[in-house]
Amino acid sequence: MLINYNKQSFSLPRLCSFGKFSSILICSIALSLSGCDNWGEKSIAQICEDSPAMCDDLNPDAWCRSEKAEIIRHRFNHQSEATDKQRYEMLLKWEAYKVCIAKAAGIRHIKHREKEAGRMKGLLTAERELKRLAWKTQNADNPYLAYYHWSRFSDAEARDRFMQYAKSGELHNDPALLVALASLQIKTDEEAARHTLYDALERVDENNMVESAVFLSLSTLAIDQNNLAAAYLWANVAHHFDAPVDLPAYQQMAIASDVDIDAIETMAEKVIDDLEAGKFNAYRAGINDL
Repeated sequence: MLINYNKQSFSLPRLCSFGKFSSILICSIALSLSGCDNWGEKSIAQICEDSPAMCDDLNPDAWCRSEKAEIIRHRFNHQSEATDKQRYEMLLKWEAYKVCIAKAAGIRHIKHREKEAGRMKGLLTAERELKRLAWKTQNADNPYLAYYHWSRFSDAEARDRFMQYAKSGELHNDPALLVALASLQIKTDEEAARHTLYDALERVDENNMVESAVFLSLSTLAIDQNNLAAAYLWANVAHHFDAPVDLPAYQQMAIASDVDIDAIETMAEKVIDDLEAGKFNAYRAGINDL
């Protein structure tokens, strides 16, 4: 789940349960289309051979292989009427495929013009399916879809539904939904947003982690509150989870503010361990005392 650092909104990305959140043994992308999938499951190649309609409206070449496989697998696994959560997941998969295939469709081939046509077919399919699913889910009674329609289309009624889910406590089972809630709170109440993000982090572990941008957002919130110690702590956590952070710059800011960087780095290591073990608690970690 990516968070806009300019406080406009958090985009609710793919939830890993996104929920972006069970450890699954997977093969490489190269093998996923040609035979090796989860034990007992058909491979993508087998699905396409047995049910060509699930694959024929996508690009036939090797571009966007991973995104294409996600769509084909989802289609195969949910051939009967899908649930609202499954429709939400499919919307995200189509979005990811569209981004990829749009780039591929812009590549011109002098000798192999059929590749251009195949990729354009995939792009048109993605656009059609996104419109179809968006129309079908616009009034869905589901927190994931409510946030989707608010974040993608600025649907005020969807936003109101999402906030009702928040008031009734229906968001607390998924850290990604709490991050989405924080994206709304941050515009009017940074302190509430920070505590909601802490609530989200209390519900993660190494197999169910939020996107690393959440840690950058916590660091940005700390800077806004002129708390350079907390900002440096969350920058270290973000760096551990591979977020694009200029850690030396944060360190220099912390040093200039007389922050004990050794103590903060030690605290950050403990926070990382607690997050991965599913034991994080901001109060117990002492973060509120920084």
